[in-house]
Amino acid sequence: MNNAWLSKNKSQENRSDETEKERIANIVSSVIHEYDVIDDPPCASKMAQNDQQEKVLTNDQSKLSQSSNERIIMSYPRINCKEKIVICVDLSSEMDKVTFRSRAGDKWTPLKLVKRALGFFLHSKSRINKLHEYSLVILHNSAKWVRDFTSNPKEILSFFEDEILLDTIACETFDASALFDVLLKRLDLPAVEGDVSVTPPPYIVRVLMIYGRSHCPIEFRNKESFKQLDSSPYFFVDVMYIHEAPSEENKCEMIFDSLCDFDEKGMSYIFEAARNPTKFYDQMSQLLAHPLQRPLQKDIACRLHNVAELVEQSSSSSS
Repeated sequence: MNNAWLSKNKSQENRSDETEKERIANIVSSVIHEYDVIDDPPCASKMAQNDQQEKVLTNDQSKLSQSSNERIIMSYPRINCKEKIVICVDLSSEMDKVTFRSRAGDKWTPLKLVKRALGFFLHSKSRINKLHEYSLVILHNSAKWVRDFTSNPKEILSFFEDEILLDTIACETFDASALFDVLLKRLDLPAVEGDVSVTPPPYIVRVLMIYGRSHCPIEFRNKESFKQLDSSPYFFVDVMYIHEAPSEENKCEMIFDSLCDFDEKGMSYIFEAARNPTKFYDQMSQLLAHPLQRPLQKDIACRLHNVAELVEQSSSSSS
């Protein structure tokens, strides 16, 4: 009788475990359905064309990694020193166009995704190190400094709650030299003292540029300000490029090539995402890594794990 009672209890526990795993799997599935990308139902030839288009920017990014191998990459002490992060957000009218769509049918503008992702990014960085500071620059045809450095993420995010300040405009050009002219006037880079590979700086400066134009080429009329900033070993430029699917009707490939030119030291993270919210959030999370501690972009090996599989592995190892 005791054996029968134990067998019954064990059977109930197994059913309970299966129910819990099923519940977690459903949660994961709902998250995937909310954020995963939906492609319009194309014919076979269009599918093949889209696959080819997806390779365009990937190939350009691999060229960026290859060119990085030819540079002399500086070594730094791998410490989580204070970061001063200048967030540069594109406010062209293209950021208000619907280019992202979830499997659940929700439509997202790039600006809405950026606003949400920046909330995650800023609060996560502050949890990692409360000394980090953030400022904000907006990009139209040129650049405008709108928020001074602060260690409070809410002071930066409050800008995105003001519909008047967040108004987008149609832009035909963007002069990158105007951005770096503004940065040169505002930024105070730390002095280099001793061996850069041994002596940690009091802080570093990182520019995080979020650019969302598919039809507006980047001009770089004067690189003097950029070169002066980039000559410092404590100055870094990262880019998150949001764009339409590359085609003959837009200039995504040309724009991406121009963004890659910002990485003259081979230390930048330059990402791109088209229509896929999951990919965009994943890449924004990779930008959380400290420039002095992270690997080169070509050496990144990130994987998104299935929560249900992790729970199953954990259950197996504990039994």
